[in-house]
Amino acid sequence: MGSALDIEIRQVGVLYSWLDRWRSYRFEDEWVVEAPVEKVWDSIVNVEVWPIWWKGLEFSYSADKLPVGMEGKHYKTGWESPLHYRLEINAVIRESSSHALIIADIHGDIEGVCTYRIKESRWGTRGYFSLDVRTNKTWMSLFSPFLKGYFTKNHNRIMKKGMYGFTKHLARGAAAA
Repeated sequence: MGSALDIEIRQVGVLYSWLDRWRSYRFEDEWVVEAPVEKVWDSIVNVEVWPIWWKGLEFSYSADKLPVGMEGKHYKTGWESPLHYRLEINAVIRESSSHALIIADIHGDIEGVCTYRIKESRWGTRGYFSLDVRTNKTWMSLFSPFLKGYFTKNHNRIMKKGMYGFTKHLARGAAAA
């Protein structure tokens, strides 16, 4: 028979496990643009230019100046949600393959892994984003059981704005921007 302390610890563990499940998110998005893979890649790895075309992105920079030998390089982004909250995200590139793949470990207000894959298709270049994250802001974590749909809707809005802005950016010949 366990002590009262053992029971309390187990209850806290169950509560934490329940909350952790609610604060975990998996997003998958696909962007298709009429541009060659090289142009899409050059624009994606130019993180300093993202705020020009991605509405809701307040800042994005890399002191490491991507891309050559990107593994281990850092970049930081600051987002203002259409649903009126802010997120700051730091990323460290874990793996990359030129014109094909970027995997970044992210931390800050959310933590997890972001994977971006691109490939040529008959409709243009397809970019696949996969984001496996957990909220790290206390208020977001505590309210995730109630606001998960709200946060998901927000992500979808941000990605839609990004796709729209990126397409227009490329159409203007912006890889050189």
